[in-house]
Amino acid sequence: MKETYYLNEKEVPTIPVPHDCVVQKIQLEKDSLILVFENDISYHDGIKSIRPNVKSLIIKFHFVQDVYDINLFVRSKPNRFLHKSGAFNEVDLTKEKKTLLNMVNNNLEYLYHNVGYCSIIVKLWSENDIVLDITADYVEFEWIE
Repeated sequence: MKETYYLNEKEVPTIPVPHDCVVQKIQLEKDSLILVFENDISYHDGIKSIRPNVKSLIIKFHFVQDVYDINLFVRSKPNRFLHKSGAFNEVDLTKEKKTLLNMVNNNLEYLYHNVGYCSIIVKLWSENDIVLDITADYVEFEWIE
């Protein structure tokens, strides 16, 4: 079953959060970013309450214009002499596309997202904090039962 949430309308939608679900595959296309989740995600509390019989999920973030509508930030490890906490560094996806695609190799978890007009910010975790800042006109959830 597909659900589409439009981010370019008068009211910002409430989009379900697949909290703690593991992303198995990432696809970066010229007009969208696609996250494919693990099998049997319904055992997670956030999914169990809204879709108890679902096996997997595919989320498609459709860009307003093109692949330049996505920014990737990865938190660096803290330096014990200069900084007590790490800083977020932007990854240039035009040069380092594999950085994003290979994040699934280290148990990439979806934590939460913040939604605004034509904007969604997604927080992920995989050995470190990861933030995706996406300019999108809609987000499509495909629930697989």
